[in-house]
Amino acid sequence: MPPSPPSPVSASQAPSLLVLATPDWTGDYMKSTVALTRELAASYRVLYVEHPPTYASLGREALAGSLTDGVRALGRRRAQVRRVDTAKGRNPIHVLTPPPVWPMNRLPGVLYDRVLARNAQRVRRAVQPRLDELSMTSPVVLNALNPHYGLALTGAFDEQSRVYYCFDELRARDWNGRHGGRLEDRYLKRVDAVISSSPGLHERLSAQHDNAYLVPNGVNFSLFNRAADLASSPAGRAPCIGYVGSLGDRIDVDLVARLIEAHPEWQFRFVGRVTAPSMRQLDRYEHVTLTGPKPPEALPDEMRRMDVGLIPFVRNDFTRSIYPLKANEYLAAGLPVVTTAFADLSDLQGVLSIARTNSRFIGAVEAAVRNRENEERRRQRIKVASANRWRHRATDVRTVLNRTRAAVPSA
Repeated sequence: MPPSPPSPVSASQAPSLLVLATPDWTGDYMKSTVALTRELAASYRVLYVEHPPTYASLGREALAGSLTDGVRALGRRRAQVRRVDTAKGRNPIHVLTPPPVWPMNRLPGVLYDRVLARNAQRVRRAVQPRLDELSMTSPVVLNALNPHYGLALTGAFDEQSRVYYCFDELRARDWNGRHGGRLEDRYLKRVDAVISSSPGLHERLSAQHDNAYLVPNGVNFSLFNRAADLASSPAGRAPCIGYVGSLGDRIDVDLVARLIEAHPEWQFRFVGRVTAPSMRQLDRYEHVTLTGPKPPEALPDEMRRMDVGLIPFVRNDFTRSIYPLKANEYLAAGLPVVTTAFADLSDLQGVLSIARTNSRFIGAVEAAVRNRENEERRRQRIKVASANRWRHRATDVRTVLNRTRAAVPSA
């Protein structure tokens, strides 16, 4: 039986949670850190600190937008704070965008560390007044894939405990591989617990830390289950094979092209931002639609058009660490799901078709199309997704946070 949601805690009694995050709060894709933070607001007063923008990123934003956008971007010299109201019974969340800092990712080690120290002090000077204003003392720090600033700010906020939430393989990313791994190794020695979002990450991190926990990604079930209403699906239309998510280098574009060419009678719909030039080649097929990015609230309508959901990822050091959000999102929508064997998804083994070769992948999609109206299988998929709601995942995270607090001796 899924765990019961926690009883709401009033703001005056709730402990403080400082989230040092990599993801921005808003955006056109689902974010595990944001979803968990929303749920944790039932038990904590939360200050969510976004990753600081750099002067270089603001300059690119200014050049890419209108004159008004450019002036606004370049004028962001100070920290910006906004209040986000959450569901009834939960505390509001305060989101802090730090002031811009100096770019540093491409710098060599010693120079990088010096610039990081300066940037971190700039972030600290933005965060501490907000903590004071909110009467948030001795917070628990939940660091979401941000070991750089986590390490540089260790002890800066008189924090009660520190927990590292790792949802990506830093060492396998071009933008972060140069420094992410070494700083993560050092940060792991300063935290009280580690939470991983995938079995691949948990395997590595549990060898580096005694208090390591696996909390897979969840799903906004109420949102994506809206797509399970089949009443609006037009009868007699061609099967639609869909993908929702970033169209980047994690996708096996050659495999996808083979599937598309094998079935010109089907429609293919790819919903997400194109981040890899190779994905643009799919534009040449008449029965393929690239919609571009859509806000989360528009995704159920997109999934309602689909008959099968794809996860056609390549297998490499980066994808091995992924537990894709889209897996449970497709399932909540009632869709059959076909995936490559890129990572350990054994907890979903009974409701996913996991293909280990290209030919089996195509065959699995064909089988899913033939059996797409199997109502019993559809109900089974929805039931599994329902058990994986974010509030259930947040209960597991809350347990870890509370253990670290309990381990701190009383003054």
